[in-house]
Amino acid sequence: MNAKVITLESGRAPALRAQEWVVRIDSGPLTVQERQDLQAWLAEDNGNVKLLDTHALLWSEATRANFPFIASGSANTVVSQGQYVPAGMGAPQGAPASKGLRWQTYGYLSALISLFLAFLLWNSTMGKSVDVPGVVPSMLTSIKTDIGQNLELPLVDGSRVHLNTASTIQVDYSKQRRRVVLDNGEGLFDVAKDANRPFEVVAGTTTVRAIGTRFSVIRFPDGRTDVTVFEGVVEILAAQTEGITRPLRLGVGQTVTVQSEKIALQQLSKPALENKLAWREERIVFDNVSLVEAITQVNRYSSLPLRLTNPDLMNLHVSGAFSTPDIQVFVRSLEQGFGLHVERTANSYLISKTSVR
Repeated sequence: MNAKVITLESGRAPALRAQEWVVRIDSGPLTVQERQDLQAWLAEDNGNVKLLDTHALLWSEATRANFPFIASGSANTVVSQGQYVPAGMGAPQGAPASKGLRWQTYGYLSALISLFLAFLLWNSTMGKSVDVPGVVPSMLTSIKTDIGQNLELPLVDGSRVHLNTASTIQVDYSKQRRRVVLDNGEGLFDVAKDANRPFEVVAGTTTVRAIGTRFSVIRFPDGRTDVTVFEGVVEILAAQTEGITRPLRLGVGQTVTVQSEKIALQQLSKPALENKLAWREERIVFDNVSLVEAITQVNRYSSLPLRLTNPDLMNLHVSGAFSTPDIQVFVRSLEQGFGLHVERTANSYLISKTSVR
């Protein structure tokens, strides 16, 4: 089969710069100086924004199609099996791509580029309208993961967000604040310090505020919100919460559950904290939790929900580690380890006691 070749304009320095910026953005958070340099380069020419977007899309198309990508001219670029090496970057043609230069999904690339372009356009225009094809000059950017998917992305301020299964966030940055709205699901936030712009995560009526720290937020379908702190300190502001008249401060290892007008605070052990983040390695760990809670967690990773048919099973407790991509292992464990009966229907798994004959 002949290799597909895409020809770019030769001898164009801006094209080379766009290639280099695509690689640099993918390798990790930009420094303050680099963000300023990128903003200045985009402001030099209206076509530079389009160039950056085009080179990112060319790379993703080549990777998804799994064909070698060769750009002719002085700014040669090779993409082969996930490799993207602009001329002058020091990597020879055919050299293995480093882990930092791999973009796992097209969704990752699209979200990453749109975040940076939105931020840079906002800063360079101070909120004025900009006519750039395919780019909305707004700081409100939506990022979503599917059931069973988790995705890590850098944010424009140097912070990072790692989304768990079936999660949706709205990134809403301005010159005065950094705000992320968690519509549903779970996010782990590693916040870059900026004393002048607090970082907020809003989940329903609960707001988590931090300056520079690491914490997770889960928003469950039943309206419950869980917040866990892994580094630093955060403030919890929960509207209409019983007995809470001012922000609640949480430190390392503490977790709160906010539901309706009540709030429950716990101090977690180190193993319990590690279990909270097992999903990053596609695992879910239960340590003597109720079957109801275990099913609630498992259902976040399953397109076919599990349901209890016997109320007295609610008091049953389970322990174990399971693979999130293979929920069938959990189902078999209920049958084999607890002697329960699991019936698969068109809409759900029905869990009941095994009939005694």
